[in-house]
Amino acid sequence: MILALKKYMSRLPEKIWFRAMLFSVGAIATAAAAEWVGPLIPYEADLEIASGSVGDILTILASSMLAVITFSVSIMVSAYGSATSTATPRTIALMLADDRSQNALSTFLGTFLFSIVGIIGLSSGYYDDRGRIILFFATIAVIVIISGTLINWIQQLSTFGRMNDLIARVEQATSKALRWHGQHPYLNAQPPVEIPDGALPISCDIASGVVTSIDMSRLQEAAKQQDVTVYLTIHPGKLIYPARPLIYLSGAGAKAADLQPFRDAILVEHDRSFDQDPRFGLVVLSEIASRALSPAVNDPGTAISVLDSGLRCFEVLAEASAEPEDAKYSRVHGPEMEVEDLFTDFFIKIARDGAAMVEVQQRIQLCLLALAKSWPDLFAVAATEASRDALARALDTIVHKPDIKDLKARSQKVVDSSDG
Repeated sequence: MILALKKYMSRLPEKIWFRAMLFSVGAIATAAAAEWVGPLIPYEADLEIASGSVGDILTILASSMLAVITFSVSIMVSAYGSATSTATPRTIALMLADDRSQNALSTFLGTFLFSIVGIIGLSSGYYDDRGRIILFFATIAVIVIISGTLINWIQQLSTFGRMNDLIARVEQATSKALRWHGQHPYLNAQPPVEIPDGALPISCDIASGVVTSIDMSRLQEAAKQQDVTVYLTIHPGKLIYPARPLIYLSGAGAKAADLQPFRDAILVEHDRSFDQDPRFGLVVLSEIASRALSPAVNDPGTAISVLDSGLRCFEVLAEASAEPEDAKYSRVHGPEMEVEDLFTDFFIKIARDGAAMVEVQQRIQLCLLALAKSWPDLFAVAATEASRDALARALDTIVHKPDIKDLKARSQKVVDSSDG
């Protein structure tokens, strides 16, 4: 429950309603506070014309913001639908968490409520002369803010939900997760070892689901308190079910251990997330490429763009893995993230769906060669296996002999780089 609450709180800033609520509360407070701030002015300001026109300005703002909010929401819904049909529904979570669109919609809603509260205050005689002047200057400040937001929002609309924008969002989320895993191998715990005979398995006590978060500090604390060693067997993103062990416990306190603190450290939800699950990001990238390579779309250029994004993601992993941080949790042995699994999630699936497209197969071999040559210790073996698999799939469908010869030569370069 604690881990679920922490996860929920960490995701609050990504919720549109949360940011809109903060902006709205701030706007209402600003409009209401004008009357309280007025008496603090040490002099009589001669701005009767300005203070008298504030009602008209607020009326214009209220009516225009209502139209802008309606237009913005319709554009966002349309972009979400477009992303679902042209890319993959898994990208919607990243679009919903977009800062610029949330700020724009929240600012528009806050301005609308500020105007409504101001109009109500003026109509009810809530403001005195000084309060009207404060409200006037506050309105001018709101107009400046809303003007900048509108300009930024118009620029955002030119790319929001487009294919390149979606690929970039998934690449950024995937790179972030891969960088963390590269810097913290084994989830910042000890390397995996053979589980001792007689170790106590701990399974999930709820229905099946997907591991989305593991609180390693809670596992370490529980292991220390109960004098056990924890052997973690699952990564975030793994499908679990009641018969599948999550962790194993060994040590003097294993038999009498309270199992609930260990279960509470592992959050199980219905859907995968990008936060701690780099494989999910690679899967989503491959889904975008697979959709582009379908006969209905037939867009190899998008698949090539996805391959380039994947290459940059693997480069981030390699750079982060070159300087890993020291393990932080001494009583926990974490799982190893296999490079072969990452390549399967990404390259093999694109090779399968793009088997008949020479340009896609060429780019796959080129990306594999780049990884194998640049970081042979990390990627050479997996790149060789993926290269051979992609070549075999291509040979099953491509019949043009020059294309076959070219792909064989490219694949041989990957194999040679591994042997060297």
